[in-house]
Amino acid sequence: MTITDRMLTGAIANNPANYAGDGEWRYSIPHRTLYFTKASEPDPRDAEPYFALPSLNPDGSQRMEHAFRQFIKRRWPPSRQRELERFAEKRGWHLAMELKYGGGALEDHEAEEWQYVVNRELQRLAAQVRAKIAEIEGGA
Repeated sequence: MTITDRMLTGAIANNPANYAGDGEWRYSIPHRTLYFTKASEPDPRDAEPYFALPSLNPDGSQRMEHAFRQFIKRRWPPSRQRELERFAEKRGWHLAMELKYGGGALEDHEAEEWQYVVNRELQRLAAQVRAKIAEIEGGA
């Protein structure tokens, strides 16, 4: 089965990247497919050659929170930054990054700007995986 860009970016975006905890998405080299596995429910392909996919926001890393904080400092006025910081103190940064209609803090145009940044990062990570797959298949 061919791995589509949508499949790849979805796996990266939803990758907890914590095999011992919530699990991780991997690429099976002999099967040329993506699969999800975790220590509590291992996949038989874990015994075969694989590599772990990167993650947009690995468990516990707060990577996206840090990126969002930098993003708002460079893009939005100090008054809006303070509003978002107050919101995050009460409800958390994970919600501050979300659209207000979903319980978050962002207006439509703000969510669009932030989503553009997130999508660019997903594309960059997916390109890394594609390059690694090509390297492996070229060396086989």
